[in-house]
Amino acid sequence: MLNSMTGYGRGEHTDGTRFYIVEAQAFNHRFLEVRTKAPKRLCSLEFRIHRTVQQRFRRGRFDLSVTEKVLAEEPISLRLNLGLATQYLAALKRLQEELKLPGQVTVELLGSFQQLFEIEEEGPEMSWAEVEVALKQALDALEAMRIKEGEALEAELLSRLASVEGMVERILQRASEVPGLIKERLQARLRALLEGRAIEPLRLEQEVAIFADRADITEEGARLKSHLGQFRAVLAEGGPHGRKLDFLLQEMSREANTIGAKAADIAISFEVVALKAELERIREQVQNVE
Repeated sequence: MLNSMTGYGRGEHTDGTRFYIVEAQAFNHRFLEVRTKAPKRLCSLEFRIHRTVQQRFRRGRFDLSVTEKVLAEEPISLRLNLGLATQYLAALKRLQEELKLPGQVTVELLGSFQQLFEIEEEGPEMSWAEVEVALKQALDALEAMRIKEGEALEAELLSRLASVEGMVERILQRASEVPGLIKERLQARLRALLEGRAIEPLRLEQEVAIFADRADITEEGARLKSHLGQFRAVLAEGGPHGRKLDFLLQEMSREANTIGAKAADIAISFEVVALKAELERIREQVQNVE
């Protein structure tokens, strides 16, 4: 089973005071790349989000969006930094003594120093449990879409692969007839040149053999058929094999180019053009495979 690299998923979860929404989109990419957009308060969770995606997928670019909505007022606790307040008090008294300043150090004066008070709110670490639930839902939905699209991709690839195999068989069948065609063309040309004089059979056979050897595509055809078999085997294995399929297509295109260059027959040349076009269509589809 193949997996597509494109997909979308959405997940949501709430703890009663905050509502979290995670949206995940996946696109084609040579490697695995994760980009996250989240509120500033949750930026420290980015590493955990990336690691979660990396544990589930092998290739693709993932764009994740995390939204946080406050549903109800949360209890706020105020913490006094008593140690710092004591130091402030001692410093103010010393300042008063050294400079002989009038007045008294009061609570009102100390209360004006904001550094002595800290507001404690729920931190991002406490929100991870809720974000993780929404993230898992989004990734589950995204993965399901990638699997469904992968099934359609596999069916498309198998159909086009069968078309390519038919073209290769027609090319090889035609190639087996090429030596006879070359001999007929040479005979006709020699008759025109010799103007009725006898054609030397041995010399004719030598020339035919030379031309036939130059036009021989037996090895290229065998390698092309082998690559097609490997392609089918990889499809049967399933898994993240997009790169392997892409490599096999490069090899098949190379063999098709060689066959086209060696072709000594117009019918083979036309078939090779169609073959290369079909391989290119397959390559475009393989770019979507994880």
